[in-house]
Amino acid sequence: MSLTAPYTNAMRIGQGFNTYTQEIRLEDAVRIGSGKSKDSKESATPLSPPVTPNTSAAVAPLGDIPVVAINGVQASGAETSSVATPPGTPGRDMVGSALDVISEPNGELPFEIAAGPTPTTSQSVTYSTRAIENVSDIMDALNISTSMSIKYGTIHGNGNASFVNETKVLDSELNYVVSVIVNNDAQAATEEMVFQDISGLPLDRFTEVYGDSFISGFTEGGEFNAVISIKLNDKSKFRSVKQAVDVQLAVGPPTLEIGASEAVAKEHSEALRNTEISISVNWVGGGEIKKPKVPWTIQSVVSVANAFPSMVSRSSARTQAILTRYTSLRSFQAWKWSRLLEERRIWESDPRNQKGGENNKSGKERYEEPVIILNYVPCSLYTAELFDALMNYKKLWKRIGEILQNPSQYKLRSAPQKKGTKALEGKPANKNISPLLTKDLSKQGATTSPTSAENSSPCQDNSITLLGMERAFTFAVEEGATGWNLLEHNARQDPIPPEPVALNEAKLLCREAMTLITEEASRLVDHPHLAYAEYDPKTKSTRMKRPNYAYPEVLKERLPIPIHNDILSDLSTDGAYLKTAAYAHSSTIWFEPDMVGDPKATDAELTQKFGVGGKYEDFSTLELTEPHGSTGANPLRRIALHRYTLSSFKSWLSTTGLKQAENAIGAIGLARIHDNSAEAESDGCNRHLGHLHRSDDSTDFKILELGNVDVTKIEVAYVPGSGYIAGITFFDQIDGQHTERLRWKQWEGKEPQGLVRVVNEPPDRGDGTVWQFVGLAGSWVDTLGKGHLLARVSGIWKKVGDE
Repeated sequence: MSLTAPYTNAMRIGQGFNTYTQEIRLEDAVRIGSGKSKDSKESATPLSPPVTPNTSAAVAPLGDIPVVAINGVQASGAETSSVATPPGTPGRDMVGSALDVISEPNGELPFEIAAGPTPTTSQSVTYSTRAIENVSDIMDALNISTSMSIKYGTIHGNGNASFVNETKVLDSELNYVVSVIVNNDAQAATEEMVFQDISGLPLDRFTEVYGDSFISGFTEGGEFNAVISIKLNDKSKFRSVKQAVDVQLAVGPPTLEIGASEAVAKEHSEALRNTEISISVNWVGGGEIKKPKVPWTIQSVVSVANAFPSMVSRSSARTQAILTRYTSLRSFQAWKWSRLLEERRIWESDPRNQKGGENNKSGKERYEEPVIILNYVPCSLYTAELFDALMNYKKLWKRIGEILQNPSQYKLRSAPQKKGTKALEGKPANKNISPLLTKDLSKQGATTSPTSAENSSPCQDNSITLLGMERAFTFAVEEGATGWNLLEHNARQDPIPPEPVALNEAKLLCREAMTLITEEASRLVDHPHLAYAEYDPKTKSTRMKRPNYAYPEVLKERLPIPIHNDILSDLSTDGAYLKTAAYAHSSTIWFEPDMVGDPKATDAELTQKFGVGGKYEDFSTLELTEPHGSTGANPLRRIALHRYTLSSFKSWLSTTGLKQAENAIGAIGLARIHDNSAEAESDGCNRHLGHLHRSDDSTDFKILELGNVDVTKIEVAYVPGSGYIAGITFFDQIDGQHTERLRWKQWEGKEPQGLVRVVNEPPDRGDGTVWQFVGLAGSWVDTLGKGHLLARVSGIWKKVGDE
């Protein structure tokens, strides 16, 4: 456990302190000095925030880089140019000077450092930038108690905690913490420390009253913390966005030439265009570290962080409380052993504990020394796990609430293949069935609702004995009543339908888990042994403590999913969407509005991938099959997929992107019921979308007859960033089993690296709606003389009976 804690105004020298919860305990637990030392007098009144003197830095041009007063020493451009450079010392135009670190190359600095005498205080500085995977990692980086945060249900515990926006952190794909800790080194006066005991205090209540350490002093300096959260609107740009942020957050001066640096900056700015960046900042010491009119950006965070030690040297504050263990005090050790000897004498003199007595009939019982100071070291990892689970459940709670507001925008998740349910067989059946459960599981008898009146909560038992160890105020997760059994919840895979009763049952499961997590964390304060591994002396085996809540990842994989993908394109100008939506009446037709595949690229990106003159061509087969004007309906009866290929001559003139697209989809053939088969091409189709490479070679195309096939779903495969569809598979469904009917894939053997598969199918809302496949919509890339490539696609389904 850390022997420092974030400073608050309520802290006093000599107070008891609990390092696990970061809570203050008994005042004057230890008398330091005369009991009225200078430190204690000063801490009697809250400290005022330090104020930076109202002076400005001297700024003078030096080429394109402003010169800033560093450590109180001002320099003008003329002065710096006239100073001779010592041999072996890099000049100012070279990389690595302090000026490079805190200067922005293209504008005014976001801060001012006050001019004045040069500070003489030495400093120890810790600068760290780290990527964050879990919210508990932030707690660790900022030295915030996870136990206290669980108690309050949010990031809490001290003044440094409230600035973290946990919602932004949970909703973002990338999170970073930039931290600068500055300690102004100073010699602390050596003072006598004497433990102040309370007569008659039960030894097993010591930690509750005194804590496990005490405040012996304070550190002065400054702390700067920034949490940067980045939410991606385009998930395919994850790698480029991460690379851009990693470079911008790199510690130290730039290492690129000016021209190269500008090119990299432009590339990174482009990568961050379609992202939502949230920056939360907190600091102690340093005074006014940023000009009020300058916004917080990634660049300004880095600039201020690099200059922060210089600011703290002029304006510092108390940042941390120094904690000392009671066991290091001679007076505590004297009190401890005196009490233990007295307790042992009393125990041994009791006739009931002597050989043959009521409590020691065999004579083998011996006095057991009580635990005076609880050991919280094994709790840290377990509590971090509890906190991450709590945050995940809070996120699920919010997500379920969003689904409840618009259930029609969500569909039932595809049910996984049945497995892992053997452990549930033989459970007693109950007539009260939870809407969270499927019919198949209900037949196995493990389907009662947690809200059933016949089932009691496992929390009603105050304590149980498990493997010889008293598990105070906990319960055995494997032996809970039906509906409360955690293994039952963790083994369940049935999807939850998007209807109010089932979704509210899911919220109930979230609330149950969050309550159990909160209770478990509060139990650890007085019973840290609950986090220990359990050893069974009979079997000589060790078993870790199981969580007393269902795993949040299991519930997440059961929730309904959105009917449509996240819309990345501007649909008001998307021809594929507009052409298809023109034939949609209310909710009679379903398709993916944004299609499946890469979002439409810019003209520059198209040129880079596929050569000069490339452009998109949007299509929807409904324009050929739906009735309009005097023309009646003409449904599809056949689809043919054609290979994209380049001639050997064109291949020499093509870009790398076009060469990599070899064997992708270059055309789609369509045959309708009323078409004249005599006029069909070799693939049996009269109409073709894209560019048809006429060939009688049957290996250049594949055919799907729709007369006896009911296409229920389509699987689309592509490599994000490639700009084209690499494969597509059509399935129908017979007796609940999906059967592959037509498959086209660009590759042979091993799949391309980074390939993703997206299932395209109409929603199942559980209302018995039947959908019929009626066509395709999407976009081609016209490569100007080198054929067409299928870039985006979606199946189109229509409700049966709404023709």
